Amino acid sequence: MARGLNRVYLIGTLTARPDMRYTPGGMAVLELNLAGNDLVQDETGTREIPWYHRVKLLGRQAEMWGDALEAGQPLFVEGRLEYRTWETEGQKRSAVEIRADFLDPLQGGARLETVEDARGQVRMRNALNQALLMGNLTRDVELRYTPQGTPVARMGLAVNERTRGQGGAEERTHFLEVQAWRDLAEWAAELRKGEPVLVIGRLVNDSWTSSTGERRYITRVEATRLERLTRGSGQAGGPRPQSASGAKAQTGGVDIEEGLEDFPPEEDLPF
Repeated sequence: MARGLNRVYLIGTLTARPDMRYTPGGMAVLELNLAGNDLVQDETGTREIPWYHRVKLLGRQAEMWGDALEAGQPLFVEGRLEYRTWETEGQKRSAVEIRADFLDPLQGGARLETVEDARGQVRMRNALNQALLMGNLTRDVELRYTPQGTPVARMGLAVNERTRGQGGAEERTHFLEVQAWRDLAEWAAELRKGEPVLVIGRLVNDSWTSSTGERRYITRVEATRLERLTRGSGQAGGPRPQSASGAKAQTGGVDIEEGLEDFPPEEDLPF
């Protein structure tokens, strides 16, 4: 198993005043809604694509910042993706959340240009929305093509995380979804289950309607760079050659048909 790497970096503006709550055990939880624009390359050139991410900050830092932040405040967040599961009415559910380890307000000014959305929320232009992941593929990469002929690849990534709790060292595995487009997607199609990879990309939120008519949501990483690692694969025969790919990577901007392979434990996910 490859050494886990799970980092998220965001720079954006708060769309509203953060919401503070406490768990039954007394843990402070601060929920922040951050927004910005990504500059994305596709066949038509460079486009601005808006993003909105909900971030959770826990503990003393949450209490420290709870009353200090207002809507419109530019903010830097460093954190990680956190995978969790639960059951509702006997059905398994899963979600990926952004857990902040550190945040710091930024000075405003003319250099940090913003735009206002239809709801009157301020969103930062030329924001930062980056994820760095290192883990092992949970299944073979599946390559498909949109009706327009654009290649798109989807893959599952297992990222190990070691933390220290009251009972000592603990290990968790986060199951994350990655998507790649065009040249990068076609290169990724040769990757197989169990291979260790490095992923660099941006966080995107997708939604779809399940077979029962429920609206479902998922956070995934849209890769701008993928690297095959030469260690940690657990496969015999020595490391496979690296095929660094990403210089020509272009991200989304077209719709694709849903219906790819299920990703456990959420049986209703559209892949």
